[in-house]
Amino acid sequence: MKKLFFFAIVGLMVGCGISKKQYTSLEDQEKRCQAELSESQSANKVCDEKLAALGSKKEELSQELQEKTKTYENLVGSLQEEINSGKIKISEMKDRLTVNLIDKILFDSGSVNIQEEGKAALAKIASVLKDITDKRIQVEGHTDNVKLGPTLRKKFPSNWELSTARATVIVKYLAELGVPESKLSATGYSMFSPVASNDTPEGKQQNRRIEIVLVPELPTQISVPE
Repeated sequence: MKKLFFFAIVGLMVGCGISKKQYTSLEDQEKRCQAELSESQSANKVCDEKLAALGSKKEELSQELQEKTKTYENLVGSLQEEINSGKIKISEMKDRLTVNLIDKILFDSGSVNIQEEGKAALAKIASVLKDITDKRIQVEGHTDNVKLGPTLRKKFPSNWELSTARATVIVKYLAELGVPESKLSATGYSMFSPVASNDTPEGKQQNRRIEIVLVPELPTQISVPE
């Protein structure tokens, strides 16, 4: 049947003055067009999938940005008095939001007992942090470069122990105020992460601080290439 159809077409072409070569050429062009159309449809499908993925990622980042901005604004609103007096600073850098508390609002010199003024400030901070679910909360203790005196060294051999102890005390107090313990961590940096020169009293005061830092959650599993 196909042979009859082919011969009929050939006969028709001959009757119309069209050669077999011309017909074959047209047939080849048709096949190429169909192949190009198929490739184009495949490419369009890939583009559609990429656009959908990008749209989803954009929505996710938009939501994350809104949450970060909301957290920042809530902290600033709650701590406006302390910010205005220079006792607390709040900053954002990339994916880190940091609440910087100078040590005099929290502790007496050489002490790890939180003062009432510090407890009041931490209560305001905790009221914002306790509802955060997508961030880790790192409490970092920092000191200046002044070595501890003989009496204080009996309890804290160096600024490493003092900075770590203070950070741990803050973590425990935030947990008491309702911040999930699973989100909290404590680290002491001693004098090795200064924000100002230790050559002046003002610089030393800036370096004696507690920083409460919000950072993205780490993935639960990390794939290691084979």
